[in-house]
This record gives sequence, structure tokens and C-alpha cells, in this order.
Amino acid sequence: MVLIVAEKRIDNMMTNERVPERRADIRQDISLQVTLPGHKGETINISAAGVYFEVLTNDIEAFSAGTIIPIQIEASAITPGFKAREINLKGSGSVVRNDVKDVIPHGHRLGVAMKFEERLDLQMDLPKGLL
Repeated sequence: MVLIVAEKRIDNMMTNERVPERRADIRQDISLQVTLPGHKGETINISAAGVYFEVLTNDIEAFSAGTIIPIQIEASAITPGFKAREINLKGSGSVVRNDVKDVIPHGHRLGVAMKFEERLDLQMDLPKGLL
């Protein structure tokens, strides 16, 4: 279990208190390609329940809280003795929150937290000879 240390004031004294992680699923800090309708992005972290990613956009409203968006996450799997295989996770998610990370000349760099609507569909190319 991951613990977060928080400061708590008691009788004008500062103490360190461990606050348990509230998330139900462990997050993995990993950078993967994300494809959304009209946008491409990159994950910051991902768990079984959701993903936090960054995207460049001119349309912040497309990522408003509560919006349901189709998503595809691309990764590679490497098994010793075999060639790398491409893996695609497809499904949809509901935007929980977004935050503007940066304003750039051609849009905004937006951080988006998304909760998956259901388990993502896993698709992968199989190495030749296994069929």
C-alpha cells in the first residue's frame, strides 16, 4: 500500500501523520500513446480503473468533466525469444477532471483524468507460428 505523509496541526505543533492511499487500484507511472477522436496524447499514469494523460488541444470543452470519450492506448509487449507485439487497449472513459498545464501558440497542453466506463478491450497482434 502506498502511503502519503501529510502535515497536521495539533495545539500549535506540526506533526507528520501517514494518510492511506484512497485509490482502489495501483497507478503505474508509464508513458503510452493515447488516441482520442481528433486528438493524440500521452499517458502520465494508468490503473485498471482509469488513466491520467496529457493532450494538446484547442477545444478544452471536449474534455469537460462528465464527457464520455472513446480512447485507445497503444503499448508493446516484449517476451524473451519473440519479437515485440503491439497491444491496443480500446474502450471509453468519463472525464473526471482536467487542468491546463500550459498555454502554447497552437492550443493548450491539458492534463485529463479519466475513469474507464468498463474494462478496456485488449487487442494484440500474435507472433507468426502461434495460430
